[in-house]
Amino acid sequence: MKHAPFPHGFPDLSRRLDGDGPLAVAVSGGGDSVALLYMLAEWGQRRLHVFCVDHGLNPDSAAWTASVGAHAERVGAQFTALYWTGDKPSSGLAAAARRARHGLLAQAARQSGISVLCLAHTADDIAEATEMRAQGSNVGAPQAWSPSPVWPDGRGVFLHRPLLDVRREALRGYLRDIGVDWIDDPANDNPASLRARVRASLRSAVAAENAPVPFAIDLPDLPDLIHTQWADYGLISLRADAMHALPSETALRVLSAAVVCAGGGDKLPRRAELENLLARLPAGGAMTLCGSRIEPAADLIHITRNPGDIDRRPPALSDQVWDGRFVVTGLDPADIRPVCRVRSELSATDRDVLAALPAIVRGHLPVLKKENESKLLSAYNVSGLNCLVMPRFFAALGMIKTESALAGVFGSNSWPGLCNSWPSPCNSWHGPGKRM
Repeated sequence: MKHAPFPHGFPDLSRRLDGDGPLAVAVSGGGDSVALLYMLAEWGQRRLHVFCVDHGLNPDSAAWTASVGAHAERVGAQFTALYWTGDKPSSGLAAAARRARHGLLAQAARQSGISVLCLAHTADDIAEATEMRAQGSNVGAPQAWSPSPVWPDGRGVFLHRPLLDVRREALRGYLRDIGVDWIDDPANDNPASLRARVRASLRSAVAAENAPVPFAIDLPDLPDLIHTQWADYGLISLRADAMHALPSETALRVLSAAVVCAGGGDKLPRRAELENLLARLPAGGAMTLCGSRIEPAADLIHITRNPGDIDRRPPALSDQVWDGRFVVTGLDPADIRPVCRVRSELSATDRDVLAALPAIVRGHLPVLKKENESKLLSAYNVSGLNCLVMPRFFAALGMIKTESALAGVFGSNSWPGLCNSWPSPCNSWHGPGKRM
């Protein structure tokens, strides 16, 4: 294999990827992901495992998958082909394919004991996402580190995008220099796709190598934005003055992450819904979105699980996670109910505990129900019970900077290496108001 200098903007991988386990890289066969594979192989500091998802949407998809396998063999990486099988939807195909792809990738990573999956999003993808959001899409802004968007099944798998400062054309130049071919998926030029239309409209504007492109949204200093007193109970509290001072795009991103994480789901809200929520915040009054309840109160904006939504939909049970919000190691999630369903069955002591908590967090807390006994889990020193809401919120907003900061993010008693200036946001529960 020929060697060539890495494109301008390629980061210091040894600083970001400071672990020692194997890395996964998702490769479709397109120029971006093939270039990333060869650059990771040239870096040469970690064992690589290549995952390729065959969506079965193109007659040539099997050949594309085989070509990725050949690339993996050429660089000495392990290769796994993943297949999206079953019926495909007649509408919303792109979104369904994305969810299926991330589900397959997360499952494969977890089965292989891999926590970091490298993706090949570029500066051009940031520009496209920015324009798509301006046209009403709920597409997220690519960032260097983020948790798997499949939740809770993707818990513990983190996506790393090392190419966000690199231009797409520079990657193709790199591949030409080292004599490596790639595939151009015709779906990328299908005008039925918003992304394809946006890509075509931006192509002339950003064709020059030095043309400016929008970078990821700047985020505020989270310790100045977030009040953490009741974080262990699944409550995200934002300081109203800090929120209202944010640029609108930043505020929308913070709200999007907050309602999804507090709601325990993974479906992003539509932009119009977020804009409506942001506009209504100054007026006060409770609102709901994505399974969350948003309630401005004095100088704070509280965002937490909507008990009414739990009452309508059974809480998701997956891999020792209840309702997408709590790790319940050693407990069966099927034995857990929300307070709003069993309040009358609680002991007088538990009802007193509830009365001491803010009203907004009471109805959605977990209760262990076995036979004729119901116990409010937060009222007991329960080992193995951890709230995932705030760590997930932090991760979604890009607080992770290095691989070493990932250790124990979901399911431990600390938030390592991220916010040393304030208490760890999500400790094991040791009774109301008590922190380790």
